Amino acid sequence: MLDGGQHASTARVTDGNEDYIIRAFPRGHDAALREAEVLPRLSALGGFVPQLVTASTSPDNPLVVTTVVPGGLPSPELPVEVIARQMAAALVRIHALDGVGLPPAPEAPPSGTAPIALRAQREWADLDRTDLVLTHFDFWAGNAVWTGERLTGVVDWAGARRGPRGIDLAWCRQDLALLGSTSAPDVFLAEYERLLGRSVSDINAWDVQAGAIADRRVETWLPNYHGIGRTDITASDLRQRLDSLNARL
Repeated sequence: MLDGGQHASTARVTDGNEDYIIRAFPRGHDAALREAEVLPRLSALGGFVPQLVTASTSPDNPLVVTTVVPGGLPSPELPVEVIARQMAAALVRIHALDGVGLPPAPEAPPSGTAPIALRAQREWADLDRTDLVLTHFDFWAGNAVWTGERLTGVVDWAGARRGPRGIDLAWCRQDLALLGSTSAPDVFLAEYERLLGRSVSDINAWDVQAGAIADRRVETWLPNYHGIGRTDITASDLRQRLDSLNARL
């Protein structure tokens, strides 16, 4: 899974008629190449996702130019349970797409010797890796675009993979807990399953995988939460909320 982060310099520009988003990546970064490959696959989602205008995939000047997805960051006052339901509806739409040809994921369990990492390694065989979809691979509230209480789009597709739906589900459930809600992760799952029309039987095993990944670095995600206006959150909040979530798995 990709760590949440602001790894590109982003600017909104206009040609006098239309607005566009330019995302310039660090020299040598392959995100522009990956976004240029995946964005055309998302055309069925229309304006819900950025549409590729042009890209430079040169290692010396990697950048992507896309259309603008209307909306902005989620309001800090937006109830986390509202975020949960909107994220679930968006993810059902995304998971209806075919990820054939994208890099496969995951390839191995998280490394490490922390208790949650060792558990993830033991439970690796319990994961259902046969129900494959197009996964966003960094599906959290900061990669969604909002207009009031309505989610109007999803951005940052460089990490998209072909993998089990549990990857995105567990990552989003964890994010909702890090935002400070103990109920929103289950609200999100229930809404996703309702819209999907069936249950996801191995979600607990995917939650363990996500927890093991976050355990190594959750404090370093603080700038990302501050970047979406959640300046009330501290590094110790992130650690306490993750540890509490992992303890309930």
